[in-house]
Amino acid sequence: MSSEIAGRTFSTPEEAGIEPPTPQDLEEYGKMFKEARQKLRIASPDPEVLASNKFHDEISGTEFDPRNRKSADH
Repeated sequence: MSSEIAGRTFSTPEEAGIEPPTPQDLEEYGKMFKEARQKLRIASPDPEVLASNKFHDEISGTEFDPRNRKSADH
């Protein structure tokens, strides 16, 4: 059964009606990720800096954001 947490809906692939990727799809996705990593390395040769936080920040502004917790919760 789907559940909603912090404004996001989580479902199994079957519940969402998503077909699993084919081996050909997975190969193509691998190529796309490799190209993206190469572009990121060109933009920032430092391996620790791959992308800004905006590309993976899913909790900012939600009740799970540590900056929004009350001091009594610590």
